[in-house]
Amino acid sequence: MKSDVLKVIAQKAKRRLIGKENVVNAKIKVISNEDEDFKTKVEYLLSQDSVVSNPVHYLIDDRILNSMAENQKEKYLLDTLDKYNSLRNKLEQPAYSRFCM
Repeated sequence: MKSDVLKVIAQKAKRRLIGKENVVNAKIKVISNEDEDFKTKVEYLLSQDSVVSNPVHYLIDDRILNSMAENQKEKYLLDTLDKYNSLRNKLEQPAYSRFCM
């Protein structure tokens, strides 16, 4: 069921990119940058030697996702991915790993 939700969100985003669907601006607060649970999840994903089959599913909160409207779900997913990428880049910098234990 969750993969279906992600698939629909991705399809709508693609249609917006090619101009076949109206752009809707959703204003919601997602995960804060200082959220330790999110940081722990990202560190776990980065530490895995094997391939994680669905990392997006691991990062998002089902309870939050199910309570949102469709346009909010898209924004939540994209914001979560942006935060993952920025946190991953921060964690992979050599200076960060040298000063943090």
